[in-house]
Amino acid sequence: MNTPTLAPAEETARETSWQTRPRASQAASPAPAKGPLNGLATLALAYGTLSVIGALIPPVRTVTGTIPVPALVLGVTGWANAHRMHGAGRKQAMAGLATGLTGLVLTLCTL
Repeated sequence: MNTPTLAPAEETARETSWQTRPRASQAASPAPAKGPLNGLATLALAYGTLSVIGALIPPVRTVTGTIPVPALVLGVTGWANAHRMHGAGRKQAMAGLATGLTGLVLTLCTL
């Protein structure tokens, strides 16, 4: 059995050539750019959701009774901030306003 022998330099080049080539999944593609985040709109949505849940559960209402007010304030502030940030978080701010207002109405109706 005659097997061709390679010089040591050729052998190491053949072994490492597959390691140095970039794979298709490792190709240099830029990561998708994230836009600016609107933290006030996110907080408005979270507070609004908590206010609706708190209004529907009587034992929780004693703790979350005043949460709709900050949800509305954060929603308005987040909406104004979204206008300055070219729309970042506008839907979250609107949802925070809607859930905050719903939570306020439910809290006042269930007192």
